[in-house]
Amino acid sequence: MLFSVRGLNPPSPTVRHTFGRGPEIVLVHGLGSRGSHWLPVARLLARRHRVTMVDLPGHGLATMPTPFSLEQATLALDRALAEGGDEPVILVGHSLGGLVAAAEALRSPRRVRGLILIETALKPQIPESERAALLAELDRDYEGFVHEAYRGFGRDSAQGERLWREVAELDPAMVKPWIRLAFIADLSGQIRDLMPPLYAVLAGRSWPHDQPWSEVAAELGYEGVPRMRVKRLDDCGHFPMIDRPEDVARLIERFADHPDGEPIADR
Repeated sequence: MLFSVRGLNPPSPTVRHTFGRGPEIVLVHGLGSRGSHWLPVARLLARRHRVTMVDLPGHGLATMPTPFSLEQATLALDRALAEGGDEPVILVGHSLGGLVAAAEALRSPRRVRGLILIETALKPQIPESERAALLAELDRDYEGFVHEAYRGFGRDSAQGERLWREVAELDPAMVKPWIRLAFIADLSGQIRDLMPPLYAVLAGRSWPHDQPWSEVAAELGYEGVPRMRVKRLDDCGHFPMIDRPEDVARLIERFADHPDGEPIADR
């Protein structure tokens, strides 16, 4: 087991929204996001699948555990999957939601028959030497810090502003612990023991055309995954499910049909 639950308070329930019929696909949003960001993809998937959208702790109707940790978020997701029954699912996570999904696939592999991570880093993207200064800046100028980050997530500046306005409606006391988690959580060592097959999907912003996959894998923490496929999606920002929903739904369906396909780098 990846995590020990000793000394942790029981996690609060993670909220599920389910529709459609067929093999189950579970969609997990990222920090400051919401289930509605998945709706264009979910509607397409629901033609052949039971689709469940999960609210992460602190988002939607899901409460934020105290103290907060990756372990608590993972246990909440584990409970959400258990509520859906005993059949393993295709688990799809975006950004920090992907980090939680990966932790869940490591912790409870019997619940996950395939894992898709979209725009997810499995290890911190901020050097340890810079973290203290950035965390101090987060506390000193929360609005400016988060505004700048979400502007950069957009396909363009207009979308970046819309994403920022959504995050600005959330309680900073919820957002800050998630940002701190992104600065310290590292699954790059454990991910080599991942049992379900993995499909990593990255936007061109995260996987430039002039950079080989081997370098990107090292930077994002994907080295050594035993069964893995990768995909680059161009013409989108950090939220491919918003920018290219048809393509995202198509790649999820293809993976759900054949999660045990041969490892390839599909560019």
